[in-house]
Amino acid sequence: MKRFENILFATQGLPGHSDALGQAIRIASNDHVQVSGLIACPDFPSHLVQYQQRYEQSLYDSLLARVEALRIEYGASKEQVPFPLSVKSSVQPAVCIIQEAIAHEHDLIIKEAEPIDEGSEGFKALDMTLLRKCPCAVWLHRPINKPRNKRRIAVAIDPMRTSDEQHAMSIRLLALSRSIADTCDSRLHIISCWEYYLENYLDDNAWIQVDETELENEVSHAKVKHKQALQSLIEESRISGEMVLHLLHGKPDDQIPDCVDELEIDVLVMGTLARTGISGFVIGNTAENILQSIRCSLVAMKPEGFVSPIK
Repeated sequence: MKRFENILFATQGLPGHSDALGQAIRIASNDHVQVSGLIACPDFPSHLVQYQQRYEQSLYDSLLARVEALRIEYGASKEQVPFPLSVKSSVQPAVCIIQEAIAHEHDLIIKEAEPIDEGSEGFKALDMTLLRKCPCAVWLHRPINKPRNKRRIAVAIDPMRTSDEQHAMSIRLLALSRSIADTCDSRLHIISCWEYYLENYLDDNAWIQVDETELENEVSHAKVKHKQALQSLIEESRISGEMVLHLLHGKPDDQIPDCVDELEIDVLVMGTLARTGISGFVIGNTAENILQSIRCSLVAMKPEGFVSPIK
């Protein structure tokens, strides 16, 4: 899956990073790309500062021991996967991670998602900061209790082109999700939502009486147009392999989380819309609502040219 060249594995040093760390080491080993690590841990208060160095050293040693175990598991040497590791303390771990990504021009951050309570959905504050403000792609892992070859991958695509930037990102999303699916159960679920923009306004409107057959024709035409645009986008991306299309009628905020649950998707790949060059504006309302309504792992990509507000 050679879609990234310079990967950062980020952790706060808490237990439960093995799956995310394993993904980082696996990609680096298989694709012969760079991977480094960052432990962004909290600052100790002044009356406990004497324990800071010992604490950081314990995190450092523990993570490197896990890295070595994964090297052995994947048959990679230290020379093949060097994994330089740094530890930095900060009152704002998310900012620390983003600054590291900017300073070393990382194109992917892999991190274990912050745990959520049973029955909860979405992502917590630190992860949302990464999704909103990090300039590169972010892969947030959640525990998956399935063998790798049984894991299901989905990508959310809007084929109705509104800009060259959005079109280019859709192509990248399809290529990336296809490569991830190839390492899992091989099927790629492509989720796309369509609506006829006047449907909700004209249906049962007491002031505007639109012929029912005419309205149905308009809605049907919108569906066909959307499907054709999606097929054209898939052909342009040149991806192959088994694909399952899910053309959903309704708002993405509602339909995508429900579809992800029904299909038991393990990893969702999606883009976050941005206005290029506008610092700090990355996630639109639709994407934000989706992110707060899913329980699976997430790979989120940003359009080329996004400028992070973090310096």
